[in-house]
Amino acid sequence: MLLYISSLKGHLYKIYYFVSDSNKILALMTAICSFMWFKNLKINYSKWINAIASSMFGVLLIHANSNTMRHWLWKDTLQNANHYGDNHYILYALISVIAVFCICIIIDQIRIHSIEKYTFKQIDKILNNYSLK
Repeated sequence: MLLYISSLKGHLYKIYYFVSDSNKILALMTAICSFMWFKNLKINYSKWINAIASSMFGVLLIHANSNTMRHWLWKDTLQNANHYGDNHYILYALISVIAVFCICIIIDQIRIHSIEKYTFKQIDKILNNYSLK
C-alpha cells in the first residue's frame, strides 16, 4: 500500500520516508495506536516507572530541542547515517537510541534532584510569606 501511495506522486520513495519524520501519517497512526493501547492498560504503582516518566519531557527537550542538537547528536557524534549499510546497523541504532535515552534520563534526574527541589523550596518559602493567615 505504501508503494502504491508513493507511486501516485510519480516516483517511488524509500520505505523509511513514511516514518522518518513525526509529520507523516504512519508516525501519527503509531502514536494514536500506542496511546489507545496504554490508555486502558492497568499498571500498579511503580517507583521506577514514575521516575522515568517524570523525565520524559526533559528527555525530549535535551535530545530534540533544536536542529543544531539533533545534527550534533545523530550526525556528528553517533554518525548514524554512516552505519546505514553496515551488517549490524539495526543493533547500532538500538544501542544508540537506548544510550541517548538513558543519558538524557540521568541528566534530567540530576536536574530534578538538585535544581528543581531547591527552586521549589525557595518558591514555597516566598509563597508562604504571602499566604493568608
